Amino acid sequence: MIVIGRRDRAGRAAGKRRKVGRRVDERGTGRALCAIPLGALVLAMNIGSADAATGFLSGMKVTGDLRAYDFARLYSGLPPSQHAFAAGGAINVLSGAVDGFSAAASFYSAHSLGLNNRNTALVDGTLAGYGRIDTFGQAFLQYHARGVLVRAGDQLLNTPWMNPSDARLVPATYQGLFAAVHPVPSLTVSALRITRYKSRTSDGFSNTDLYNAAGSVNVGGTGGLPGGTEPGAAAVGANYHIAGLKTAAWGYEFFNLAKMAYVEGSYTFAGTHGIAPLIGAQYVRETGSGAQELGRVDATVYGAVMGVEHGPDLVTVGYNDLPAHPGAFGNGDVVSPYTTGYATDPLYTTSMIQGMIDRKTSGHAVKVAATAFFFRRQLRVIAGYARYFNTVYAGYGASHTDETDVDLTYFLKGQLKGLSLRDRIGVAYNLPVLQRFIYNRIMVEYDF
Repeated sequence: MIVIGRRDRAGRAAGKRRKVGRRVDERGTGRALCAIPLGALVLAMNIGSADAATGFLSGMKVTGDLRAYDFARLYSGLPPSQHAFAAGGAINVLSGAVDGFSAAASFYSAHSLGLNNRNTALVDGTLAGYGRIDTFGQAFLQYHARGVLVRAGDQLLNTPWMNPSDARLVPATYQGLFAAVHPVPSLTVSALRITRYKSRTSDGFSNTDLYNAAGSVNVGGTGGLPGGTEPGAAAVGANYHIAGLKTAAWGYEFFNLAKMAYVEGSYTFAGTHGIAPLIGAQYVRETGSGAQELGRVDATVYGAVMGVEHGPDLVTVGYNDLPAHPGAFGNGDVVSPYTTGYATDPLYTTSMIQGMIDRKTSGHAVKVAATAFFFRRQLRVIAGYARYFNTVYAGYGASHTDETDVDLTYFLKGQLKGLSLRDRIGVAYNLPVLQRFIYNRIMVEYDF
């Protein structure tokens, strides 16, 4: 099936091999060690692989999904608790390919249907903004042939630090150029340059990122640069996958903010009796770029993960260390313009509600996570516990925070194949201002 980037939003890949050391997002697609760089290749090759010479119209493919969400945010601290409902979905249209050239478009929609409180302070604005979202999040032309992909226009990206953050009804998309080549088996080299960004709560592209979040703009970001504009970002990356070894290296420049180097690798041993041990590591180094609009940037992250796979089932223990750099942005925190506030970065200890990046402080963290399937893989259970040990300074006052997550998804079969029911519950403790935070997300989705 040819798709345009949202294939597994409710966990259609439930029967596939799990990726290492990461949570599963709203789509149920589990992202992990090198999984996002590899996902970029899979996405590119899937989108670009319409049957050659079928003709633009005769080879056209249409896919999509329908989705309904009920969100509840319950706080014990000062802010009022919030609730929201929204319904919507996506329609993806991909033309056939002629001499390697094709075109694609995706229309995304999210509507509250007038069912939410009129007082926006009591509404979770990350589902449908504060009313509705209707947008062409993707509209691009591409060439894909002979191991080369070049795409220009509005598109999904699937790299570690620039990704769809697809945990609501509308994914984040990017405007610019993307290219990938496959020079030798198991190796993919990619490059991109984006000039404008559309967050998951925006219905149009703009020269912003999640540090420009303010009011109803880029809801869910952490803010810090309200009202400003940014010139975008560029990145180059390479990933190599052979047998149990997966490695990836990426370099990013977030213009006027930061330059980042990111390296990740994992190895899954053959094991015995269907039990396969795994190990992995990751490293981030970041310094300032251009005007450094968020201030001096000096950040380093070390990470390690170990675990065991048994078929689709997985248990991991992940660790990250983010040393303090007093006087730097966030006391040494990583500048991440396209994941901050969304908790969609690739660190091993990122959870549903929080991660190390979103807090704007340094420290270290540990996370235990497990994924298991039951009833012939119709029921997926994901559970995790993380503790974050934080550096207390003027910008952050909690010495530690905790989070427990439970995620249940039931995949229907037969005449109802494509329909899934899901409930995600997260409980975070000791957060500044919010104190205890309970997050409950009930979802119904149908993929076609």
